[in-house]
Amino acid sequence: MKRTLYDILLLTALIMGCATSALAQDIEANGIYYNIISDTQVEVAPAYWDGVNHYQGCIILPERVYCDGVNYDIAAIAPRAFWRSAVTEVQIPNSVTMIGEAAFADADELANITLPLGLTAVSRYMLAGTAVTHVVLPEGVTSIGKGAFEDCSYLSTVFLPASLRYIGESAFGYCSSLNEIYSDASIPPLTMSDNTFEGCDGVHVMLADAATTSRYQDDPVWGDDDLFTLWIDEGLAVLPTMQQENLGENWTALTLGNSLAYKIYGPDGYLVAVTAADRYFLPIGAQSTDYLVVPTTLMYDEEDLQLVATAEPAAIEEVEEERPEGKLTIVGIDGTIYINGDTHGMWTFIYDVYGNLWYERPAVNNWISLPGPRVYIVRVGKTVRKVFVN
Repeated sequence: MKRTLYDILLLTALIMGCATSALAQDIEANGIYYNIISDTQVEVAPAYWDGVNHYQGCIILPERVYCDGVNYDIAAIAPRAFWRSAVTEVQIPNSVTMIGEAAFADADELANITLPLGLTAVSRYMLAGTAVTHVVLPEGVTSIGKGAFEDCSYLSTVFLPASLRYIGESAFGYCSSLNEIYSDASIPPLTMSDNTFEGCDGVHVMLADAATTSRYQDDPVWGDDDLFTLWIDEGLAVLPTMQQENLGENWTALTLGNSLAYKIYGPDGYLVAVTAADRYFLPIGAQSTDYLVVPTTLMYDEEDLQLVATAEPAAIEEVEEERPEGKLTIVGIDGTIYINGDTHGMWTFIYDVYGNLWYERPAVNNWISLPGPRVYIVRVGKTVRKVFVN
């Protein structure tokens, strides 16, 4: 890994929500630029000017962004959006269904990425030249484009879904550290060129059963004994590990170990992520929330080794600020946030814990009704605190 210290760029609610960009992009929010692609959707746009892509550090993209009275879904990442940037790890929300060509190409410090569950294709050169070490392609991905992982010299472990059908030219070319492929595809994915795995050798391929192994052995590429050694998956060879660390008031980071893949389930039992990144970030909401973390090879979920992560909120405080004009008080009662005190000359901004801006107005009203139950971050003037709305 090229970096050991992370510059955390968490897209939290404490940064201003939306501004019209002076560049070609339509929106700038929390340091990320967006193009509006429909009445309700945006795509992440490049931040490239003066010969530099200005994205850097750890980026957790939100599912929505607010601007001019509209909460837009973040539905896509534009081609070359993070090209040659200094990002180190990226977590992409499940609202994203398309990632453009070369979106992360030559971001040579990018070591960790979590892809969205709705992704159906890995685009051409999407992660080429990055420092990714372990990556899971979610179920639903049917194709890997030309050069998608080309020159990823640190890439060691890849998890391929059952849905995968095609792998493009030089998709894994010169991935010199590639050691393991866990493939849940019962039919060998069709390789579109003889150089799909050029520059790789001694790769161990883990498969579900003897029948699947036989089909791979009969394939002219997957059956190349000089390139691949085929194995029947017998579960995890190492035990999973996990550490948890709260990052401020809005996120908790799970440090996941031993080069494994993990399925993460929310409190409602629904799958929220499949990742092999070193870290995964959970939002801290209104109440203590348990997430189930299950080690997986995609073929088998190791439920006997599952772990529990808890996103624990900090205490919700009532705000009282002494001002020359008197005392400022902010409280949440019965679905309404009440602001009492002299707010003359101030603006009110209200965010949720994901960074979505819900309210932006001069502080002329002393009450704002919002949906609950949830935590909001209320900013009145220079005062920023959490308020729980039931």
